[in-house]
Amino acid sequence: MKRKEKLTNGITIRYFDESKKIAGDRWLVKLRCHASIPQQEWMMEALNGDDEQTLFCREQFGGQLFYEAFRERNFIDDGEKDNVLIQLRNCFDDNVLGYLAKEEFVKQLFTTRRSEWEKQYLLQSKSSLLQDVGDDDDPEPVDFSACFL
Repeated sequence: MKRKEKLTNGITIRYFDESKKIAGDRWLVKLRCHASIPQQEWMMEALNGDDEQTLFCREQFGGQLFYEAFRERNFIDDGEKDNVLIQLRNCFDDNVLGYLAKEEFVKQLFTTRRSEWEKQYLLQSKSSLLQDVGDDDDPEPVDFSACFL
């Protein structure tokens, strides 16, 4: 099952069957729903700036946002696999597609991703600072017994 759908807010959804046989005639039925959101003008305006953090966020953005959701059922009979896959797809369409189609979803996802990128930047910055501080020539103890005095 490979199907593509375009929503009114510009999101393109692709469905992938990632099912695999696990034992004898039993399957792990897995559906991956991949949503791609194209770059919009307001996104680039939000990432407009010359500071290092904004440049890092713009690089992480790369012109497109992605969202993935998985639906799966385990230990499914060989004869029921296709029907279960259709049920998973219908369940996704009924419960999630309406949410993804809202204009607010794109804005909320962008805000969430930007926050994640900013945290990632700060962690990388602090990590590099700690590495710089830890590069002194102090001898380290051979064992850790000094920690338990």
